[in-house]
Amino acid sequence: MGKNKSRILLIEDDQDQINMYQFKFEKEGFEFLAARNGKDGLNMAKTLRPDLILLDLVLINENGIEVMEKLKALPETKTIPVIILTNLAKKTMKERSKELGSVDFIIKTQISPADLVKRVKAVLEKNIKI
Repeated sequence: MGKNKSRILLIEDDQDQINMYQFKFEKEGFEFLAARNGKDGLNMAKTLRPDLILLDLVLINENGIEVMEKLKALPETKTIPVIILTNLAKKTMKERSKELGSVDFIIKTQISPADLVKRVKAVLEKNIKI
């Protein structure tokens, strides 16, 4: 019996990005979930308890920092590691996401999907519950 697949939740409003990351993560053996807005992302995080959340900062009708504040305020989701995955390279956003406890801040244009999978694996290995 193989070990259970790690479950990744991507909160991202761009369907092309979702498709690209979904293909790569599923090919690498992950269970991949996606939400196109923060409200759905929060609900999925609460009910499906992913092992890690990839969060875009630029979402329709809200920003990812607000979503992360909500994730970190909820008992069900506050311990789930969050990686910010964005094209918004504002220093203030990076600082705020670190304050809120993001484990990484990745600029989409500076990383390939394959390298993103490696970064996610590294975070998950550090966060293995014994």
